[in-house]
Amino acid sequence: MKTSRLRRFSICLNDLEAIPVEKITVAGNGKKYVSISTWDYQDGHTNDHDFSISVTRSPQEIKDKSAIQYIGGGLIIENY
Repeated sequence: MKTSRLRRFSICLNDLEAIPVEKITVAGNGKKYVSISTWDYQDGHTNDHDFSISVTRSPQEIKDKSAIQYIGGGLIIENY
């Protein structure tokens, strides 16, 4: 039987205000969206988090080794 995992996270609203306008997409309904990425830490907790959240970088930004814009982190709760 497959067990479920809950992800509980927080995002810093001040960090969201600093997202470059070119990273924000406006949908047909007028709502604004930003692509985010998460990744799990392999060993133990970092800053009491199991994973981090950042604004998604473009392939060119990755190639250029542009700074990662962290906006939050969270915990994974097993067998929720």
